[in-house]
Amino acid sequence: MKEKELIALGFTRKDVPAGESGYEADWYYYEMDFGKGHLGLISPSNDEVENDKWFVGVFGDNTIRFTDSSDVMALIDLIKRNTKK
Repeated sequence: MKEKELIALGFTRKDVPAGESGYEADWYYYEMDFGKGHLGLISPSNDEVENDKWFVGVFGDNTIRFTDSSDVMALIDLIKRNTKK
């Protein structure tokens, strides 16, 4: 999945300044929260991505990884259709 696909899916970019993180350079990642914030999807940071191949996982569980934007779109749709308003 490309970075532009994350943006098109509605993920929010989170910028982390070097001074705030303790790293030497600024970095960023993407996230999307659902419901009351107990379920979320998160990407790796831009400095962890190789060959512009992004993925997203479930926040707090690194065993789940989505690499195809159509799978992510289906998951987002499923969650949004079943979220109580």
